[in-house]
Amino acid sequence: MRVLVTGFEPFGGERVNPALEAVMKIDNKLDHIEVIKAKLPVVFHQSISLLKQLIESHKPNVVICVGQAGGRTSITLERVGINVDDARIPDNEGNTPVAQKINPNGPDAYFSALPIKAIVSAINESGI
Repeated sequence: MRVLVTGFEPFGGERVNPALEAVMKIDNKLDHIEVIKAKLPVVFHQSISLLKQLIESHKPNVVICVGQAGGRTSITLERVGINVDDARIPDNEGNTPVAQKINPNGPDAYFSALPIKAIVSAINESGI
């Protein structure tokens, strides 16, 4: 089994992104699982382009993208991915898209098929 885990570079004037730091501390091998770790740029369109390249080159069984959500006090999972770029702050190249569809041919949203509540419960029970 091969798992690709990504984190974003620092952004918003910060020198460190705690999500990336956590990703980089994951062991490269967990039992029978090979872990591939990668840093994604905080630049609209560049991050998805690099993610696609990583998926093509490593052919992982699972992809986990980790991000920082300021103000949250625990790990949260996203149930819905919205197909819109809408910048709260500029990315690392100063881009500030507003209400721009990411994939013009895609649906407005993508819903996870993962058992989100069970995963959150397991995270909480483990003490993370």
